[in-house]
Amino acid sequence: MAQIMGKAKDILNGWSNYFFGGDEATMTQAKGRADICAECPTASYGLHAAILPDMAIEKIQGHYCDESKGGCGCPLSTAVRSKDYHCPLGKW
Repeated sequence: MAQIMGKAKDILNGWSNYFFGGDEATMTQAKGRADICAECPTASYGLHAAILPDMAIEKIQGHYCDESKGGCGCPLSTAVRSKDYHCPLGKW
């Protein structure tokens, strides 16, 4: 149960920082993570661009971490902004 609550907290934190911007340290961390995700083979382009525009980190706009390739399935714009979340492949 604690693991589920931790994951829910990470997801909510990422969405909150996506919608409300987060602090400077969070955005610096998110941009570094986005650099890694943009080059990752699990990053796939999907419908997220239409509903999740990301003008702050355009290189991952519309991409998600593809579960069929070993990723978590999360939209990258929210995953990289989640303060305590970790890449399922251990890249960050």
